[in-house]
Amino acid sequence: MPVNATDIETTLPGTTRRRTWVHPEVTSHSLVVLTFTQLYAAPLAGPPRPETLAAVEAGHDLDELLGPLAVAIDLASIRRVTLDLLTNSLLIEYAKDAPGTGRLTLVFANPEAADACYTKLWRRLGDDFKLQPYTKDSWSLAREPLVLLIGALLTTALLALVLSVYEDMASARAAMQAGTMELGAPESAKPPPKTVLEWLLGWMDWRAVCAVGGVVAAVAQVWLYRRLTRPPVSLELTRT
Repeated sequence: MPVNATDIETTLPGTTRRRTWVHPEVTSHSLVVLTFTQLYAAPLAGPPRPETLAAVEAGHDLDELLGPLAVAIDLASIRRVTLDLLTNSLLIEYAKDAPGTGRLTLVFANPEAADACYTKLWRRLGDDFKLQPYTKDSWSLAREPLVLLIGALLTTALLALVLSVYEDMASARAAMQAGTMELGAPESAKPPPKTVLEWLLGWMDWRAVCAVGGVVAAVAQVWLYRRLTRPPVSLELTRT
């Protein structure tokens, strides 16, 4: 994965070998040619003929070889280059003669070819292009998982404490009822109605609460780890 372009190609036009990518290595076009000053992409019509490739390597005129349907981009007009690491595609945005921005997408069959095209294009573009930060700061990545983790721990601890107090109160209330019956209260006496607290907490068990809280905390930790170790999905070059 390229992260710098220290080997800038600064030789004179005509002395730098043309870089070519041929179908099926490039799946979106038949042929992609990178020269010192331009990038050409021929429309997809199967692999190019061997004599065409030989003429390209020999330095013949690309406009005549590739025809009017080929896209020709001056490297000086390029404004942004984005390498999508998931789709092995290169999105090139460039200024057009007419108002607006042109876009060319090159799709490659494997990451090695996409990385090679991206790196060689970067070297031809020179120091005017800089790689944009491709990772967020650690706090932005960790904020949501940490909120979930801390919330799960605090909620579990609070519920466990409340349930412990509730169980102590229920035990004391049962002991008081047993003592009242021993003192001669009628056995048919109905127990007092449940309080609001009993309706809310009577169905809970502190062990189940701790188990659920532990599961949520574990999920939050896995989420946090993946957030902090996730590789970038794209690399973007912009003109400075």
